[in-house]
Amino acid sequence: MRYPLFLLICIVCTITSGLQAQQDAMFTRYMFNSMYLFNNPAYSGTHGYWTTNALYRTQWVKFDGAPKTILLGAEGMIGKKQNAGLGGSLYYDKIGLDRFGDFSLNYAYHIKLDGEGQRLSIGIKAGALFYRSLLSQAVVWESTDPVYSGGDIKGIIPRAGMGVFWYGQDHFLGLSVPTLVAFDKRTNFNINLDKSGILRRHYYLYGGYVFHLKNEIDLKPSILLKYQPSAPLQVDFNLNVWFKDVFSVGVSYRTNDAVSVMVEIPLTRQLSIGYAFDNTLSALQNVSSGTHEVMVGYNFRSDDNNPWDRIQPINRF
Repeated sequence: MRYPLFLLICIVCTITSGLQAQQDAMFTRYMFNSMYLFNNPAYSGTHGYWTTNALYRTQWVKFDGAPKTILLGAEGMIGKKQNAGLGGSLYYDKIGLDRFGDFSLNYAYHIKLDGEGQRLSIGIKAGALFYRSLLSQAVVWESTDPVYSGGDIKGIIPRAGMGVFWYGQDHFLGLSVPTLVAFDKRTNFNINLDKSGILRRHYYLYGGYVFHLKNEIDLKPSILLKYQPSAPLQVDFNLNVWFKDVFSVGVSYRTNDAVSVMVEIPLTRQLSIGYAFDNTLSALQNVSSGTHEVMVGYNFRSDDNNPWDRIQPINRF
């Protein structure tokens, strides 16, 4: 089952050159549950039990107006047949004068495949983006500028997305489009998001594999591609090492943006904490002191014999 990941890496090496950061909220520990729940509804229910998680990210510390993000998520399996997942996410993003809030509900249907306990999940999500631009607080050279003289701008944009997720005991591969369609009352509904308000369609492709080494050491490389048609492709390369399921350390490289270090520690069989630090590689390193990310996760495990129970940290995607 290593071939899909190998193929994905080959594709990345072929098409990625001159990459830059893209316009979208980002997370360093995207493999922590909340990132998949936020971006791919098909992730909901993959554990076989309910999980909750929280994440706080403060980006480019000491840089005025730098992004600050709070993300909360929950997901779990529903139904007696254990073939459907339900989840939800709530996040708040503060960037300069802009404020964004988002609430989404996710549904996923899991299909059993032959061999090694594999499943294919197809998910949909629906929710709304709440935004506000505090233009009245802007410091401008010309007070009569029509862009700022109209006061603050705010609105609500309903939107929907979808994703697919293929996973087994030691591998996963996913594709998602969190905003497939949206409705902005200022511009009316249009399936072409370029003509339908401030939202744009983003595409996420990611995969990973767990290699079980000697002395209870597990190696988990993963990769994430982020693409928006109006911006260059961006790629995260990640490598995490679990030591006897006691703790994990890892490194990450985000193309033309940052190098990161991270750690995750399961305090109990239900509770885990994590931390990541980004060292900025761009010119922003001259005016900021890096990025910090803190995560907490809690699961409601009830059945020790559940074959889809991914309580072991190394198997948690």
